[in-house]
Amino acid sequence: MVLLPLVASKVEVPVIAAGGFVDGRTMAAALALGAEAIQMGTRMVATVESPIHENWKQAIVDASETDTVLLNRHAAPSLRVLRTDRSNALEFDTSTNAMEHMARHSELYFGGDMDAALALGGAVAGRIESIEPVADVIKNCSNECLEVLRNLGSTYVK
Repeated sequence: MVLLPLVASKVEVPVIAAGGFVDGRTMAAALALGAEAIQMGTRMVATVESPIHENWKQAIVDASETDTVLLNRHAAPSLRVLRTDRSNALEFDTSTNAMEHMARHSELYFGGDMDAALALGGAVAGRIESIEPVADVIKNCSNECLEVLRNLGSTYVK
């Protein structure tokens, strides 16, 4: 959120905001800060059409806002993952690159073995309550965004 207005003011291309966007309220915030659109990562993993295994989708739905861990804090790339025994063990381990734990990612993504690799997921997982069709996610997000923007306009603009 901090960098979005800065980037939007410095570039001549459309800005697509990513990270933390899950619904119409967050979309309205991104638009107000200068984005042209949003990208929803974790929200789209937990959709009916996503090819990701149901175990991962359900882990997102079951997660609270504190059930993610930021790994590789002091190295690139950092990554946010769902909290598991594996991610808990790596959370404060600065000697291991978490990317090394992604070698068996196909077993997690498509086989559903939640212990095979790190399950990527943002803190917004705590706000995702169900696995829905993509069309519903987009429709609900767009409708809520318009409602939020209208309400802000009528509340704060006289």
